[in-house]
Amino acid sequence: MTRETTVDERTPVAAPSRPRWWQATAWVLTLTGLGISVYLTVTHYEESALLCSASSSVDCRAVTTSEYAELLGIPMPLLGLAFFIGMAVLITPWALRSTWPPLRWGRLAATAVGVLMVVYLVAVEVAILHKICLWCTGVHVVTILLFILVLFDDIRRIGLDD
Repeated sequence: MTRETTVDERTPVAAPSRPRWWQATAWVLTLTGLGISVYLTVTHYEESALLCSASSSVDCRAVTTSEYAELLGIPMPLLGLAFFIGMAVLITPWALRSTWPPLRWGRLAATAVGVLMVVYLVAVEVAILHKICLWCTGVHVVTILLFILVLFDDIRRIGLDD
């Protein structure tokens, strides 16, 4: 557990600053994931917009039109949009400077849930559908990299608090 310290009881100390590369990488990953999610959302509603080769193992259409392309009636690409919009909010300069613990834990929880979704979706693609969607794989990779980045930041921050 980390402990936020104060100069006095009314003045919180700013969160430790992150390396410049951290914020730039977080934004590149978030915007990449957002862009792919926008594209997949469009293709969910307009299948003819989907550009992807089809082979015995790679077939985006088979994956994106399967019964697993929705969760509780919500299209997976919309869940991806929500995730990346949420991440964009959680990595704004204001949110990163904030010492409010729910923002910090929100970043970690969001990316952890994202990774759990990736594990579920990859399992569906490989074990059930026997097809891989390259666009979906792009979102999966971005989500895992965001998780690693956020986890690195949290571990670094714990080291600074000690």
